[in-house]
Amino acid sequence: MRLLEAVTRSLSHWEWLGQLLARESVGLLFVLSGRGKLFVASRRKQMRETIAQTGLPLAELSATAISAVELIFGAMLCVGMLTPLSCLMLMGVMVGALATTQIPNLKAASRVDWLSEFLYLPEGLYVVILVWLLLAGPGWLSLDWLWLSRR
Repeated sequence: MRLLEAVTRSLSHWEWLGQLLARESVGLLFVLSGRGKLFVASRRKQMRETIAQTGLPLAELSATAISAVELIFGAMLCVGMLTPLSCLMLMGVMVGALATTQIPNLKAASRVDWLSEFLYLPEGLYVVILVWLLLAGPGWLSLDWLWLSRR
């Protein structure tokens, strides 16, 4: 038991690395997604059509706004800038995607099957990672940490 305790304690010193990897990978995912939806005609059209199919008003404006949120707050998350706000904004995008396009398309015979299908959705995982970053913070290798350490 003491060995497990010692290993656990020593690994906690590397928590910042998990925060950094989570922040960078999820942030970069959103940057690339938002960039594609804003600047690649076929992706922009696909996003606009998806928004229109969900019944959201002003599909063109909504698609542009959502894509800009992904790009801007994804970039902010990558550098650890205003991490709580970035997490909240990106969680909003993911919860919106889950509620409008993903959850309505789940087909399952039972509640357990539905839960299995839901947990398989990447958007749900992104929300979990963003909640963790919101609560744990960006780690020491971030603009937030640099700014807060100077105060």
